Amino acid sequence: HRITPLIGSKVRSWAEIPGDEFLIIGGYESGVDACVNLARAGKRSQVLASTPCWNSITADPSAELAPYTAARLRDVTKDSFSPRPQLLAPIRVLMVEIAKDGFTVTAEWLAVEEEEEAPLREPSKVKMNQPGEPGTTLVIHTPNPPILATGFQGSVEATASHLFAFADDDNPRKSCLNGAPLLTEYDESTSTKGVFLVGPQVQHDALTFCFVYKFRQRFAVVADAICQGLGKDTKAAVAECRQNNMYLDDFETCEDTCGDVC
Repeated sequence: HRITPLIGSKVRSWAEIPGDEFLIIGGYESGVDACVNLARAGKRSQVLASTPCWNSITADPSAELAPYTAARLRDVTKDSFSPRPQLLAPIRVLMVEIAKDGFTVTAEWLAVEEEEEAPLREPSKVKMNQPGEPGTTLVIHTPNPPILATGFQGSVEATASHLFAFADDDNPRKSCLNGAPLLTEYDESTSTKGVFLVGPQVQHDALTFCFVYKFRQRFAVVADAICQGLGKDTKAAVAECRQNNMYLDDFETCEDTCGDVC
C-alpha cells in the first residue's frame, strides 16, 4: 500500500488537523516548528531527528535552531507545560508501514557525537528523551500519518533543472545538500556555460553557503568571472571587495562559517 504522509509545509493550521497524537520525522526548523505548534494546540507529538539540533551550540549559528524557534521550544518543554513534545535523537527512520489503526515507524538509534565546543556561547539545554544504544531499533505506533519535516526540493531543481547537472551517486557531494547543483570554482554551471548560481544552494564539496551572510560573499566572485569574460579589468573592484571581506575564494579559511549544517 502506498503511504501518504502529512507534509509539514502544507499544513495550514496545526490546531485544525484531525487527531491528537503525531510523530514528526525530521528536526531543525520545520520539525521543531511543527511540534511547538502541535503542543500549543493541545496535541501530543514525538520528534525523531538524526541530530539533537535543539541542543546544538556551535561556532556557526546557522548550524543551530533560530533563537526564536529555540525559545518557543523551551516554552513547551518546561515541566509546567502540557502536553510536552517528546524529543528523540540521534535516530534515523528506516521504515514506515501501514498497521492496524494507524502506522508503524521503525527507526535505528545512532551514535551520540561529541559536542562541539563554543566557549563564547551560553548553553541552554532542552529536555529530551534518553538516547538508546547505537544500532538498536525503536518501533513506534502512531494513529495518524507521520509528519514529514525533512526538507524541500530546491528551487534550482524545480525551475532550472535543464541548466544544471546535479550531485548523484556518480558525482557525490559531502555536505547536507544532497542532489545540489554541480558548479565550477566560480559558481558557474558545469553543464551550461554562462549560467551562474547565487544564493543558498551554492555548495563546494563539504561547504554549504546556505545563509545570506555566507552566500553574499560569493556574489563578487560571480561578478568577477562575468566581467573578465567580457574583457573588463576587475583588479580594483576585487581588491575593494577583499578589503571588506566580501570576496570569498579561499575555502580553507571558512570551515566555521560555511561548514555542513544539516
